[in-house]
Amino acid sequence: MLLASASMAIVSVSAPRAAAPRFYADDPVTVDADMQFDASGARPLDLSEYYDFLENTFASRGDRTPIRALNVNTLEEVPDSSWFTNRIGRRPMSAQEIVRGPDRVERLEIEKWLIVRGKSPGGLQPGFLAVDPANPSQLYQLEVDPPANPEMATGAEVIGTAFYHALGYNVVDVYLVDVDPKRITISDKATIRDASGRRRFVQADLDAILEQGARLRDGRYRMSAGRFVEGEGLGNFKYYGTRPDDPNDIHPHEHRRELRANRVFAAWLNHDDSRAVNTLDMLVTAAGRTFIRHYMFDFGSILGSATRFADSPRSGHEYLLERGSSLAALLSLGLHVPPWLRRTCPDDLPPAVGCIDAETFEPARWKPEYPNAAFDNMRPDDAFWGARLVAAFSDEAIRAVVEKARFSDRRATDYLTDVLIERRDRIARAWLTAVNPVVNPRLSSEGTLTFRNAAVEARVATHPAKYAVAWSRFDNAAGTHESIAGEREVTATRAEAPGELLSGSEYIAATIRASHPEHPAWAQPVVAYFRRSPTGWTTVGLDRPFDELRSAGVLYLGGFTPRAARVVAGQPGPGLHPGFGPVRRAKFVVAAGLVLLARDCCRGHCSSARHGRHAPAWGAAEPSCHHDAWRAGSRRAGQCRPAPVSSAGRQCDGAVVAVWDGPRALCAGGLHRSPSVELARDGR
Repeated sequence: MLLASASMAIVSVSAPRAAAPRFYADDPVTVDADMQFDASGARPLDLSEYYDFLENTFASRGDRTPIRALNVNTLEEVPDSSWFTNRIGRRPMSAQEIVRGPDRVERLEIEKWLIVRGKSPGGLQPGFLAVDPANPSQLYQLEVDPPANPEMATGAEVIGTAFYHALGYNVVDVYLVDVDPKRITISDKATIRDASGRRRFVQADLDAILEQGARLRDGRYRMSAGRFVEGEGLGNFKYYGTRPDDPNDIHPHEHRRELRANRVFAAWLNHDDSRAVNTLDMLVTAAGRTFIRHYMFDFGSILGSATRFADSPRSGHEYLLERGSSLAALLSLGLHVPPWLRRTCPDDLPPAVGCIDAETFEPARWKPEYPNAAFDNMRPDDAFWGARLVAAFSDEAIRAVVEKARFSDRRATDYLTDVLIERRDRIARAWLTAVNPVVNPRLSSEGTLTFRNAAVEARVATHPAKYAVAWSRFDNAAGTHESIAGEREVTATRAEAPGELLSGSEYIAATIRASHPEHPAWAQPVVAYFRRSPTGWTTVGLDRPFDELRSAGVLYLGGFTPRAARVVAGQPGPGLHPGFGPVRRAKFVVAAGLVLLARDCCRGHCSSARHGRHAPAWGAAEPSCHHDAWRAGSRRAGQCRPAPVSSAGRQCDGAVVAVWDGPRALCAGGLHRSPSVELARDGR
């Protein structure tokens, strides 16, 4: 059905699925080999701290279309890559392993330091770059604590490093060292850059740094020593777009799950300084390949620390420039008082503890210092993934990591441990219960389905009253389901597959819903896919709808301007998963400028640089297109480009679609439902 005007359309798609299969032989992909192309041509990029603040505060950078993360596999997990290596999310980690983190040695024992360079002027925390004269090839960055808050910034640094490493990010190893100023020397070639430019580093510069540092009773200074990792520094990466000189960087950063979900991790640790200037790109050569490895860097501003002083009560509650509060204060003639102003920081704790608490922490309302495109794009499925990682840290592991900071006052260790445990639990309650929390579905060779409930395991929800499981035979080539035996209710996290389904099926699917009076979102179905293997059944796919629109198979459409849309009553289409039920009314706002294809994405002749497979020519698809490499307007060979289209209907792999007079076309087929979608101006 097509009702068209100059810039709007009504779309109904009920054609068969495109010819490409849903799952490939190597699904689920566990390693995203984004190191294939030579990146030796990459050059350092300078990022101005002030420009980063201004462009993210006053401009909406990156693509804000509410699409699924582009770099997840068919199990909705993040594969290992140059950005991320699964650790605590893939296997249990002991407290000792988490504490060790990326460290090469248990303690860094260097008696003498030779200063070779001053720190970059962009950093707030005073420090310098130095080497061990006995090993001059290894460079370290040394930073001090503020005099009013000894142990605060250095403790935050080692704690944040250990947690982020266990989560899966690339981080540099950081050590606590006690430095005797009498055993510091300055290289004749040492330089420092200030407002006048680059000049020699002299004793007065060192004295100025030490004057801003907390001195121990014996005259030494406790410092953090961050080891410079191998490779050539290329500056920072941004939380949106891609790096233009990196041929392997094909996913817009605002659509990478590990960057979106970093909002969860930053909220947990109150890493309000999680911005582009605290990231690091390194050009490395390994196994005969030269590529860029991406790091999270500088954790001195977490846990209530602002490096040179304690955070203000505003930290984590509002941006540096909050338009809403500013307008409210203006309109109320200054009478409006933001809630954070009523918050007080603990004043009965050691100075090593900055301004952080758990009582006022609301995960969904947490904010960094200024907006971040990837954080803004975080969806419930991204948050669920991140919350599972946070929930994986036991009380024992959290305490062990805090103890790594070696606080001299036990009260600091106890307080931060308690705060992090409570903030972890609040994150789990907020984001593990917001979607159907069924995880880890497995099917035995005898046909016994087992699964887990992430919210129940995290002890933030009770067991649901029941689960409903529907079985179907899945045609991987056509993308269709054949319902077998209808829906069955169980009270435990296990069910038996119908015997007739197990014989003669290459792929089967189990649609699992949960019934819980306190968590209506659990009624959304999670669909698990299994493929026959020589030893039984392998879990190959997982769909986790998180709202009524996605479970109804409705697309977010891109046009010139946002428009309201309504889903009107419809009947299940030919690709319906069993157990979905009829479409209910819902509303959503159509995002401008980008088209999100259906799961059955139109596959063009553009080959993914990463996987060598066909990828959609006009957009990023839902879960079936987990390995699609898409980048609008890409100038590099091997990546997908928007194709020119007409303003009339177009045939795409057998799916008749409607296009409208907008910047891109829609090409989709084989939806799980076939509802009518009305697009109307101004929400009518």
